Amino acid sequence: MSLSLVLLNDTLRWHDNPLLQSTTGRKAAVVVLNKAAFFGQQYGIRRANLQRLQQQLALITALEKSLATHNIGLITLFGDTAHCIRSLAGHLNATELYCAEPVSPYEYSAIYQLSDTLNISQLDCNSLLGAELKPDNASLPDSFTPFRKQREPLLLVSPPIAAGNSDNNWLTPEQTRAYNSDFAGLLLKFRAAAQPLCQEQAALAHLQRYIWQQQHILHYKQTRNQLHGENYASFCSSAIALGCLSVRELWHNITQFERSVEANESTYWLKFELLWREFFRWQFRKYGARWFSRNAIKGQPDYTPAVLSARQHERFQLWCSAKTGVAFIDANMRLLNQTGLMSNRGRQNVASFLIHDLGIDWRLGAAYFEQRLLDYDCASNWGNWAYIAGTGNSNERQFNVDKQAKIYDADGGFVRAMLQSTP
Repeated sequence: MSLSLVLLNDTLRWHDNPLLQSTTGRKAAVVVLNKAAFFGQQYGIRRANLQRLQQQLALITALEKSLATHNIGLITLFGDTAHCIRSLAGHLNATELYCAEPVSPYEYSAIYQLSDTLNISQLDCNSLLGAELKPDNASLPDSFTPFRKQREPLLLVSPPIAAGNSDNNWLTPEQTRAYNSDFAGLLLKFRAAAQPLCQEQAALAHLQRYIWQQQHILHYKQTRNQLHGENYASFCSSAIALGCLSVRELWHNITQFERSVEANESTYWLKFELLWREFFRWQFRKYGARWFSRNAIKGQPDYTPAVLSARQHERFQLWCSAKTGVAFIDANMRLLNQTGLMSNRGRQNVASFLIHDLGIDWRLGAAYFEQRLLDYDCASNWGNWAYIAGTGNSNERQFNVDKQAKIYDADGGFVRAMLQSTP
């Protein structure tokens, strides 16, 4: 009897997961840790550092334990996604593949390579606009404001899917364990943390605290430009980017809070930020690999590698290591290097400084952020870097760093805290 493979790479959760709730028949749950995405390089920069790798390993392990409570086994593989899935399909006599609808070009490539051997069903699991609400590429605006105005009048967002009971058609933990030796070896080698901070249950609990229990959402508009501290932002970005928290679940909680407690400028602004994320997801589906061109979506594609002079290379290395000599920039970069996170205001400033003050190709900055950010999301990261560079959905955005520091770190507390800390 044939079975279906259910690829959970971008949906490391039980709640609001169409891949778990909508598939029928005999099936096997699978995650592939893509070797190129974590061990490959771009522009001479490794695509993921140890911290990002350990986080991903820990989250996959957490999902494996969560599924096991429903007697669902998880096959965990390591290597090229298309190769791993094709090989597994041969071993299990699988004829169907269910997966999340891809966003990045390398995800599309993997699915395309498998389309000649498997019947593939793509389900949109991580967008606000799923099912009949999907925009089509032909009518998708290339600027955010028209996109927002199209969507805001009715604020229609696909509802989250209620988590149901598991059926008996899944391969069990006992049946899948034999396939996981390569992944087990990675766990031993890289010593993944036992309890990743953004795994599903922790993310759902944080959402409840932030919105419902402590109601920090009511002040989001006023605090979102802070550079560090607690509860100044939603801090849901890592869990959403990694698929541990459904963006529709977050949106649903915001709208429920607005109906039952209070709606204000801050609750609206958090939804505004989620629409900004959504915009780039659909832009990536529209333009694909052009986002990795020097000119991104403006002008003719130019995929030539970034070439730096000796002086530019030195400047880039100083930027990466938080040693530019510009305190506001160095403080934000040190925060990134130490924690894997940075405020939205900080990201805009360090990006503008690298591009417009140091004259460095924006793609190098985007690649370094990809390596470091624990909330790395392909469309948001590369789209926002292109936005600052003026090669994406706007004219260039150049920030006056001294002015920004005076506004957002008026007493110098952030700079002192970061630059006096141990590198």
